[in-house]
Amino acid sequence: MRPSLLFPLLLVFYEMGGYLSNDMYLPALPSMMTELNISQALVQLTLTTWFLGSASMQLIVGPLSDRFGRRPIVLLGGIFYVITLCICALTSDIHTMLLARFIQGVMVSVVVVAGYASIHELYDQTHAIRVLATMNSVIVIAPAFGPLVGSVLLNFMDWRGLFWILAIWAFLATSLLAKWMPESHPVEKRQPLNLKKITKNYFTILTTWRFNTLMLSFCFTFLGFIAWLTTGPFIISQEFHKSVLVFGICQTIIFMFYIGANQLVKKLMEKFSVQTLIWFGLSVTVLGGIISVVFTLLFPDFLPGLIIGMSIYSLGSGFSFSPLNRLAVEATNEPMGVRIAMSSTYMTLFGVLGSISGSLFYTGAMSSLAYVLFATGLLAMIFRMLTNLRPMVEKI
Repeated sequence: MRPSLLFPLLLVFYEMGGYLSNDMYLPALPSMMTELNISQALVQLTLTTWFLGSASMQLIVGPLSDRFGRRPIVLLGGIFYVITLCICALTSDIHTMLLARFIQGVMVSVVVVAGYASIHELYDQTHAIRVLATMNSVIVIAPAFGPLVGSVLLNFMDWRGLFWILAIWAFLATSLLAKWMPESHPVEKRQPLNLKKITKNYFTILTTWRFNTLMLSFCFTFLGFIAWLTTGPFIISQEFHKSVLVFGICQTIIFMFYIGANQLVKKLMEKFSVQTLIWFGLSVTVLGGIISVVFTLLFPDFLPGLIIGMSIYSLGSGFSFSPLNRLAVEATNEPMGVRIAMSSTYMTLFGVLGSISGSLFYTGAMSSLAYVLFATGLLAMIFRMLTNLRPMVEKI
């Protein structure tokens, strides 16, 4: 297999480890809260700080990869990521944990920004959407099976052991990328580190209406996922008094719908336009939010009602995520590293908002999460509707 074909699979293998550093230890949050003697809000903050770290450096990583190339940035980030995982496994102090989680998020963003810049440079629109759909199908194994795997492993080890496993995973992934990752950004196309030019590039992206509305449509749907990931373990373990294994099973069901939709995208692109797939996906996502609200209001003690609604929400997201991502990247002509940095910053900031909304709006009842799902699905649809508008700022 040629390196250019193998690389996306290796990148997604690495990225899975990054997401597993959140998802696999979700079932351990209650035990971490007890062992470290901290509140629920503080233990949930270990998720929030990861997203904050991921969002904090992306705007710097993008120009760095435009200047020095994608490959060296990815590999350097991988090395430091392994180190932060080891710190998480060793510490008993919540403040050290939060700092390590913040740096861990930074290093994951380093790999994601430079790595995805390579993906978009290596493939045209049609092939890029198919590659992204394939990658999404594999990446989602982390949130789909991560809690289930974490639940099983917690029968044999504590939460520290989970971080050691992740450190080994990250080391292996970085080593494989060092061997097989191609350099998609040749020397003759590299951009100097000129602050004025970089600032101008970011300003251009920020004032590009199409880019922003497409990214907001993508990110509001993503926010709903994070709200579920943040509150799901507590709904199942505290409201319904179910085991962490039950949460793992529910998570698997939800993301199997997402995987199925991504697989269908690759086939449906031969018959339907990218725009059609996006509209269909967003409509299904809104439907999932509506079903969640109806079930949780009429049957507040019926957990499968929320799981059904969330599964449909997940199905719609699978149809729209990859096309929205690619169209947003194509909406501007700035250097690819800058474009991916901005889109990735959007995503991680909405990850932070999702984790905050999970803590802020969760009242102990399933309906509070259902309202978030409906609101995010509706907002995603609205921003997609606004994409074709051209405000005055575009004409300046």
